Amino acid sequence: MDTSLKGLSDLYQWHYRPQRPERPAWFTAWPQGARIAVMLIILHEWESVPRSARPMPKNAHHTFDFLSLGAREYGARFGIYRILDILDRHGVKASMMCSGLMCDLFPETINTGMERGHELGTHQWDQAIHPPVFTSKDEERVSLSRATAALEKLTGKKTLGYMSQGPRPTPHTLEICVESGFRWTCDFSDSDVPYTIDVDGKKMVSVGYVMPGYTDSDLGRLGFGPGLEQLIATYDAVYEESARHPMKFCYVLHNHLSGRPALATILDRFLTHVRSKPGAWFCRGIDMAEFWMSQGSK
Repeated sequence: MDTSLKGLSDLYQWHYRPQRPERPAWFTAWPQGARIAVMLIILHEWESVPRSARPMPKNAHHTFDFLSLGAREYGARFGIYRILDILDRHGVKASMMCSGLMCDLFPETINTGMERGHELGTHQWDQAIHPPVFTSKDEERVSLSRATAALEKLTGKKTLGYMSQGPRPTPHTLEICVESGFRWTCDFSDSDVPYTIDVDGKKMVSVGYVMPGYTDSDLGRLGFGPGLEQLIATYDAVYEESARHPMKFCYVLHNHLSGRPALATILDRFLTHVRSKPGAWFCRGIDMAEFWMSQGSK
């Protein structure tokens, strides 16, 4: 690996992404004068070979783990609807990042999300196969094209948002994203503000991933009470800072985690808390990206 300054800059893709994202002079508020943008991302995933929640028995002859599969099935059969019902009660729209396999296996869940006004983005094809395992740009492109085609055939709409599994993009991912016509990505956890990605004149927006913010898997490890307390305390800290300059906050939900009753209650109480304070703008990824692009072009 080239560890010179030029080598690291190329590795980090600072020729596509700004090394130091700045707050533009025009960025004094979000739409409607809001001080904080709150974005919810639902990971509507399917994992063809589910990771084991605990080890299989020693010397097992049958190695497929139906215990781990059950968690994924629960997310698709019941969990996603519990999440969507909570969002409906609070009048909040989210970005659902869908595995291509979910389009084939549980298409009704994706149609329900679309009918309720949520944005549908692509989360590659299979949660069991992350982009870094692809050995070439073409291999990654073919997998993403397969996922995007499945989503667009099902919904009849152009897919505009993208997230790698992990999220762990490769050195090829940004180039493939702009080739695919995506308007935004949430692959990067690196900034308090959105920023423009420029790949040889083709632009998209990094809306950010849990920076600042959390995933439900972060909070679930803490337990219900401490998890809710951590989420609200962090939001309040970001909200306080937003009095000085606009901020964003991202909470990421997995269908098989936040779809369970306890973590779903964390979502419900978090949204109640956010609604109790003035100046929050709930947005989908495309809403944030279009705002950023339109204002930045003036």
